[in-house]
Amino acid sequence: MIMQALAVSEHLPKESGALRSIGRFNHALNFLTPSDNLLTLHRRGRGLSPMGWVVDEQDFQRIFEDDSEHLEYFGDVIVGHEWRLQAPDTRQSLKLSSKALSDTAIVALWDILRQSKAKSGLHGMLSEVTNGVIPRELQELKTNFQRWVQGENINWQSVIGKGPGLTPSFDDILIGMLLVSFLDNRVDSHHLPPFFQSTPSLESLTTLISVNYLRFASQGIFSTPLQTLATALIHPMKLSQAVRLLLQVGHFSGADTLIGVWLAGMDTYH
Repeated sequence: MIMQALAVSEHLPKESGALRSIGRFNHALNFLTPSDNLLTLHRRGRGLSPMGWVVDEQDFQRIFEDDSEHLEYFGDVIVGHEWRLQAPDTRQSLKLSSKALSDTAIVALWDILRQSKAKSGLHGMLSEVTNGVIPRELQELKTNFQRWVQGENINWQSVIGKGPGLTPSFDDILIGMLLVSFLDNRVDSHHLPPFFQSTPSLESLTTLISVNYLRFASQGIFSTPLQTLATALIHPMKLSQAVRLLLQVGHFSGADTLIGVWLAGMDTYH
């Protein structure tokens, strides 16, 4: 059976060979390519990651139920036991473009988070985190992020991998902070020190899935739910809906990412 993927990231490496399954979930199937790069098949409606393919509901279920160990990857085609999944003719760029980010948008986000009962991985409800005194470890993270924005090299070893989940809480918080730095045209992120330059190998600190999201985020490349949030920060009328969509990502990932956006956004970088 020949199936057509709905969308494919342009940031996937150009390679071919056998795929190795490393995680099967209701909305995502994770594989390693021959060069140990992550490739993820996403169920339709769950967004597109920098290492992803989006697959229709029925096709995703068919692949999910195929328990054969041997899949072949040819860059534009994935071949299973009795099926072929083809990439569309064009691939989607997830590189974020910088814009004029207004303080008004960040205040609007803060107002939403101060009323949110969504739970983060380590810091309780968003309403608790964003009201009152910022927890000490988040204040330290914010200070170090400011130092990076000012051109310093930072070792992130103490926070990478900290917290629950396939993408641990502090990893998601850092991704949210990086989103703001690449979105805000007051920050020349591409000419700052490479974000993980002074940090030991990420593979030794956190999960493989999180390693991939972190590396892409440090290059200004983000999944579509975060792209939607970035657009809403430029057009705040869409902000409430974008926050709701992001909160559907993972158990805590959406909430933790929003903490990072809030922490970085509350700074003016002046």
